[in-house]
Amino acid sequence: MNWGLGSISLFGVIQFSPEERYMTPKSFKAGFERFERVKAGIPDRVPVTAQMHEFSMAWTGRCGREFYTDPKILVEGIFKTAEDFEFDIPALAYDVYNIELEALGQRIEFPDNAAPSAPPGSAILTEETKLSHLRIPNPGVTARMPFVLAVQEAFRDRTGTQPAIQFCAPFSLACLIRGYENLIQDVHEKPHFLHELLEILTDQVIAPWINVQKTAFPRAGIAVGADALCSPPMTTRKIIEEFSIPYILRLRKLCPLQIAVVNWWGDSYFDRVDEFLELKRRVCAGLLRAQDPDVARVGVGVFKDFASKNDLVLEIGVGEGIVNSGPVRAIEDRIKGYIREGAPGGRFILYLTNLDATTPPEHVRTALKAVREYGRY
Repeated sequence: MNWGLGSISLFGVIQFSPEERYMTPKSFKAGFERFERVKAGIPDRVPVTAQMHEFSMAWTGRCGREFYTDPKILVEGIFKTAEDFEFDIPALAYDVYNIELEALGQRIEFPDNAAPSAPPGSAILTEETKLSHLRIPNPGVTARMPFVLAVQEAFRDRTGTQPAIQFCAPFSLACLIRGYENLIQDVHEKPHFLHELLEILTDQVIAPWINVQKTAFPRAGIAVGADALCSPPMTTRKIIEEFSIPYILRLRKLCPLQIAVVNWWGDSYFDRVDEFLELKRRVCAGLLRAQDPDVARVGVGVFKDFASKNDLVLEIGVGEGIVNSGPVRAIEDRIKGYIREGAPGGRFILYLTNLDATTPPEHVRTALKAVREYGRY
């Protein structure tokens, strides 16, 4: 399952040293530079990216197990997809939510035509008493952690750029190993236990994993956490403030690089969207993201205004619902409208939120064509 990790592996980490610039494949050089320029203001065109790993698996004719266990197959699959569809850049991503989870002992299934996931109802910490028996992984060694290191190395070698370090954020990891119902009960009935669990996951699992990746890739400037399970309406402002934000900030003290979370969604569930955006601002690192269906419900303007006032790059996600179902005209109109509202003044990115194995290729081409047509400054 994917929960909107999206393009968080791209912004803020396109780091060229002078001797490495020549390594970038010609087909993506302009795209990487476009993303680099967006941080400062206005590039030649609105950059566009996507969460494309599952789509890439299907496009290259691979099954789930080989795509998500063989680093070369995953990286080459993403590159081929990016080249075939003329994406700005190859968007490196994988099933981020499963890495620490699997290393903690959770069994992960590998469907033929979808990204890996844990079997439903298979949470590994259903009883509070089992906390003392939680298996702490050897960072970088246990389960598919070596796979992730090899994926990053292969991407760096292909592009000469350093991808972001990625991790599952503490709240989402706690939710996955406890199960959602148990975790919500913890919030109300056993908050001390939940805080103990979050401290263990933050200090003994996630921070060591981030730091191993940083040691392996010292040029990495940012680590970006996947935390979509902390999004409203599954959570409340009180839950976010008490059980998520403090542990993201704790990681900032434990890890020698920027730590950010950008993929909370559910903005439209707040009566005052700006209150939720202020929570997002506390854990982002220079980039504010919002995505469908929230953007379709409240409009781009509220996000553009907040980003401009707070000196943030704005990234707007076009939902998989419209990209998957179409029709073509609706995709074009959605992208044209988002660019019209979000692009003035620059510092604006579009991304396609989750291209999966069933996304029609012609709809992807339509979306990218629309960005190239309407997104030029």
